[in-house]
Amino acid sequence: MPTLSSCAVVTGAASGIGRGIATALAARGVHLVIADIDAEKLFALAAELTRTAPEVQVAPVPTDVGDAAQIDRLCKQAYATFGRVDWLYNCAGVLVSGATWEIDEAVWKRVLDINLWSVIHTARAFVPRMAEQGGGHIVNIASLAGLLVGPWLSPYTVSKHGMVAISESMQAELAERGLPVQVSIVCPGPVRTAIFSGLDPQAAESHVAQTNQYLRSLGENGMTPDELAQIVLAGVDAKKPWIYPHSEILKDALRRRVDALLSVD
Repeated sequence: MPTLSSCAVVTGAASGIGRGIATALAARGVHLVIADIDAEKLFALAAELTRTAPEVQVAPVPTDVGDAAQIDRLCKQAYATFGRVDWLYNCAGVLVSGATWEIDEAVWKRVLDINLWSVIHTARAFVPRMAEQGGGHIVNIASLAGLLVGPWLSPYTVSKHGMVAISESMQAELAERGLPVQVSIVCPGPVRTAIFSGLDPQAAESHVAQTNQYLRSLGENGMTPDELAQIVLAGVDAKKPWIYPHSEILKDALRRRVDALLSVD
């Protein structure tokens, strides 16, 4: 269990999963560096956490996670403030839909910058410092879409597959070098967050519109960020490399996917 000297950095903290995890960590007495591009919501969360957990120090750092320089600044500020970082939670994420070849390049770039490049930037900034301090734990919030594939969600699926691949690679690399840094991969299913709010249920393409409506419905009926946070923190406490909050959905879908792949001659 954490002590009052423990520190966690949480990206995407102003809303959704990041907010849920930051709130759960504060309730445990963990000092926080919270990051998000939405400065107004970020500072509001910092004020709220300070009221509800006055023994916890909360440092809000507005950050565009797709910008390597801003991630470097986030890392330096975290270490300057608390002297160490015990946990890094990569929670920032966005979702778009459409046909792979019709989605604008700028939209592709935005999704990959936030969902994938942020994980690369944080690894480059935090892993050396964690190794130097003698330990640390990186928790990457991926998705069922990091293990499964479906139509109309290519940017999101590619980014989450990339996050899973990077996490697995880092697990192996850190182990082979004997470095005291752990990586956990979290693959949740539907969670009740605003990530679905930008999906247009009246999209011009009927298949896309149906997918958007389906995803919005899943989100509205998904587990809450606070419920997810408790599952994630329990998995991190147990030092699990893989955390499956929706294991019953994932296992059946994975079996079907693997069976389909293995059936090819």
